[in-house]
Amino acid sequence: MSRKNKENEEPLVALKNESSRQRWEMFHRAIAHAKDTNHAAIVEADQGADEGNSAIPLLTLVR
Repeated sequence: MSRKNKENEEPLVALKNESSRQRWEMFHRAIAHAKDTNHAAIVEADQGADEGNSAIPLLTLVR
């Protein structure tokens, strides 16, 4: 059941729905940007570690 803006809806309801949609879209864009940035940082750190002259300490996970 999809709730699309209908012409007979009150303008305030339509405005709230559009505002909510925009907030969700911005939220998902922020998450995607954070994932891309994190992935780029990991790749950059891996490339620096391969060169052997990395200025950052190497962290390892031990299980």
